This record gives sequence, structure tokens and C-alpha cells, in this order.
Amino acid sequence: MMLFHKPKQPSRLVSYMLCLIIFILFSALSYSSNNEKRNVRNDYYKDKAAKKLGDSLDVLLNQVRQSLGGKAPDLTIGVVKDGRVFLKKNYGYSNPETKTPFSDRTQIYIASTSKSLTGTLAAILDHKDIIKLDGTIADYLPGFNFDDQKIRPGQITIRSLITHTHGIKNNDAVVWSAFIGIRSTEQLLELLRKRSTALPDRSFSYSNLGSVIYAMIVEKHLGKPWQQVMDEQLFQPLGMKKTTAYVSKADAKYISYMIDESEGKLKSVFDKADNSMSAAGGHLTTVNDLLKYLQFFMSGGNSVPGILSKEEIAVATSAIVPQKNRYQSYERSGYGLGWEQSVFNGEQLVSRFGGYSGISSHLSFMKDQKIGIVVLSNKKGMEALPHLVANYIYNSLLNKGNKDNIVGENLASLQKNFESDLLETKEISDVMNKKMTMDQKLSGQYDGAEKSGTMEINSAGEVSWGNLKGQLHLQSDSTGLINFRTMIRSFSVKKENKVIVGVYSNDRYFKRL
Repeated sequence: MMLFHKPKQPSRLVSYMLCLIIFILFSALSYSSNNEKRNVRNDYYKDKAAKKLGDSLDVLLNQVRQSLGGKAPDLTIGVVKDGRVFLKKNYGYSNPETKTPFSDRTQIYIASTSKSLTGTLAAILDHKDIIKLDGTIADYLPGFNFDDQKIRPGQITIRSLITHTHGIKNNDAVVWSAFIGIRSTEQLLELLRKRSTALPDRSFSYSNLGSVIYAMIVEKHLGKPWQQVMDEQLFQPLGMKKTTAYVSKADAKYISYMIDESEGKLKSVFDKADNSMSAAGGHLTTVNDLLKYLQFFMSGGNSVPGILSKEEIAVATSAIVPQKNRYQSYERSGYGLGWEQSVFNGEQLVSRFGGYSGISSHLSFMKDQKIGIVVLSNKKGMEALPHLVANYIYNSLLNKGNKDNIVGENLASLQKNFESDLLETKEISDVMNKKMTMDQKLSGQYDGAEKSGTMEINSAGEVSWGNLKGQLHLQSDSTGLINFRTMIRSFSVKKENKVIVGVYSNDRYFKRL
């Protein structure tokens, strides 16, 4: 007598169907996962030649990684060829702490590459007879004068502001607009009036000041923020939807952070705010938007008709003023409306680069060869990496016989700079790790007047200076460093009769309140 029934075995057909369903579901999930991983970076190849270049970039960047002790590069790459997007490639993370990968959605701070955007705005407003390049400061700021009588507003043109030939020096206006944070246009006007001095001559002298003054003129003349004018006149017409001079309008999820490892551990930092995004170095953008920008210039304006003529674009990208210097692999010869002219490996190159605390941007094109390149990265010590990558791409597409030699030279230079940065970081870390007891008598407010604003130090050694937030690390009872994450500044104490009366940070003095 059977106490239980043996269960029936499923038929072979049923077993086959179950296996098939499981396989299909697994394959779909696997494809979805792989597709998501693949699309999260949005890499793109126009054709087999582009894919071949992309594969060779993988090899190159693996070589870079090995040369830098296993440190992985973080960057985004875009190439325009013959008027069309040829390749887009992404590596590493825009925010390593959250493991957010670089992609064509990443919005990265481009520092001085912004000067090209500002120069283009100047060309557009000149084209529309709104603010003429031949107009002067006196024309657009009537009644404004500098305390230094050697600086004559009626002799300084808009063109000279954009081409660094204005002959004015004012470090305070630059520090406020790029770091501390400008409070108002009126404050900037006062800084310019009181703190400006005349340079010995008006030859080419690169600085942030000209673009800062130009942006202020735009605001005063048009009655609206220069950032808004830039958006209306340039970004919207070109379809640069993810480019902005407002940090508050960027997508925080996709902002590329500056990577700080100065205290022995990785931290993602972004210290810019709306009022420290200047026209000389104050835009967040994507590789997609910069590719559109390159296409506009490389097409002579034909990609978006009616903004600038072919002739106006030719002038903007030509050598309006001469310069002679070598930067990285580039022999520079001139400067236009925010664009530099140089020679690389026998070819004429138009470019604008930028760098800030590890973030580095390369924007360039060869008009005759119909090639344009964008490379953006964010890792400290690898500031030369975008140029190495761009050089490799140009040499590969042009079949240059000395390609490998140039890669070797660029890689050796990158390695040297990287090792030097590691050494500097270690020295700074050694100071920061001393853990000296904070002198409570240091806590309080310190006034740097109109030159520097107010600095505050609390009992834990936390320092606030405008937009900048940092940590004081003492080396002795009267000296140390302030780590503002994206910059390190020296610190020393001034005493009179053993009483603290003020502090110095680099060349700036703050009187105790």
C-alpha cells in the first residue's frame, strides 16, 4: 500500500519552455543592464574609422594610467570632422565619491575657456550695433573715471578689453569676481575706480580683468545681467542648452567636481557660486554643447545662419594682436576675440584652454584640416592630459609620422608634472596632519577692507572668506596653511605686544575686529 503519490515529472516540452522563458528573461535583463552601462556614458562613433580611433584612445589612456602609478584618468572627449560629430568618448568619473561617470551630460567648469564665449558675445553685440568693438569705456560708462589718472576711459576700447591690450592692472577685482564673490555691479565699479593701476604700456598682457570689465559694461548698458545676455545672444541661438554661467541653474547631479586628495583621502569639491562665475572664467558646459560651438566656428557661421558672418568669424579667430610664447606643445603667435592662434606639429591651430584646481579644458580646431576637438578633465596633477589626448587625435587623423614621438614627449611631461604635484600634495598633507592645537585667541573676525573683504575663523579653525570655506592648519603658533579645497593659502599672525592684531593670507592683510 502506497502512503504517498510520487509527483509527476514535467514533460520535456514544459521543461524546454520554462528554460526558454528563463533564458529570454535573463537575456533581456542582461541586455538592459549592459545597454544601460553602455548608454550612461553615451559614447559615439560616426563610422569604423571613428571606432578605430576610439579603440586606440583606450590603449593610449591605459598607457597613461600605467605611467601614473595606476591613477585612472577622468575625462570626456569630443571630435568634429568634416562638419559632423565624429567621435565622443568618456572615461572615469565626474564625481568619484558618488561614482557618477563622465558622460556627454556631464556639466564641467571650463575656467578660462570662457574667454572665448565672452569674445564671441562681444562679436555678436558689435554685429548688432549694441556695443561696438571700437567703442570705449567712456562711451558705455559715461562719467566713470579711474583714480589713477594715467588710465583714460576714452582711450580704452572694447576690443582692447577682449584682447588683453587695455593696459590696466587690478588683482582685487579679479579675486573678488572669481573667488570671494562679487556683491553687486556697484561694488565692482568701486573696486575698478579705486584699485586699478596703469601698466607701463598696452602691449598684450593676459589676465581676467578685461572680460570682467566688459561684462560689467554689458550689464550697465543693457540693464540686465551679463549671464542673461550671454544666454539670449549665444547659447539659445546655438542650441547650447546645457551651458550656463549660473551654478544655480546647472543640474547638480551631473556637475563635474574638482578632486581634492590633499588630506590623504579623496573628496569631491565644487566651490563656485553664481557671484564667483566671472565672464573671464565662469561657465559650466557639456562636450555636446562645445561640439556645437566648434561646428559654428568651423562652418564660418553656416551651422546657425544670421548670428555672425563668415568674415566676422574669420576676424574673431585671427591674430588681432601678436603674442609670442610656447605653451605645452603649442607655439603661440596671436590672440583674437577670445581665441589664440598657434602652430602645432606644422599645422595652424585656433584654441582656447582653461584650468582651475585640477579641472582642465581643451577647445581647439584646425580650419584647413576640418578637425575640431574638445577634451575636458577634472583630476589634479593631470592638467596636461587634455592636451596630450588632443595632440594624439590630431596626429592620428592627419597620419603624422612623428605621432609616437610626440606622445612620448607629452607623456613624460605629464608624468613629471603628476609626480611634482604628488610631492607638493604630500608636503601640504604633512602640515595638515600635524594636528596642532588651535589657539582659541585666533578665533574671530578679520577685516581686509575693500581689497579683501571679511575673513572669519571659528574656535575649530574653520575659515570663511566670502564664498570660500576652508580649514586652518597650524605649523606653529603663528604660521600655517588654509585649505580652501580648491586652493591652499599661506597663513601668518601679526602681533603687537603679544596681542593678535591681524593675520596675513598670502599677500592680503586682515585687521582683527
